[in-house]
Amino acid sequence: MTAAVEREYAQLLSKRRPHAISTKHAYDAAMHEIEKLTIRGKGRSAAETEYYRVLCALVADYERYVGADRWHKLAPVEALRELMALKGITQAQVASALGDRAAASSILSSRREISKTQAKKLGNLFNVDAGVFI
Repeated sequence: MTAAVEREYAQLLSKRRPHAISTKHAYDAAMHEIEKLTIRGKGRSAAETEYYRVLCALVADYERYVGADRWHKLAPVEALRELMALKGITQAQVASALGDRAAASSILSSRREISKTQAKKLGNLFNVDAGVFI
């Protein structure tokens, strides 16, 4: 980072002060910030992009933390539904990740179990261990 970007980033951090996420409320606030920065897209400054990357890392860490024990205790389809709600993922996005609209519909309506291949794709989509879905 250049000195100017470092100064802008320091100012940004003095106002927003990102920290480890440990509550749903903090998670929601971080996701809201990420959404705003995502919308800005290429209009983000270099400092905002760095802040965006930090927030994404904090969110991913929280998602791994809350998912480590919780998701394995649920039935695969329930874990899928919970993760969809947590991340705001739609059935259409699940279908896109699976590459099959009918499969997504069948899985979410509990008419079909999740295959190992589909579990891997869902694990990538949600950034969790594929075993959650098996």
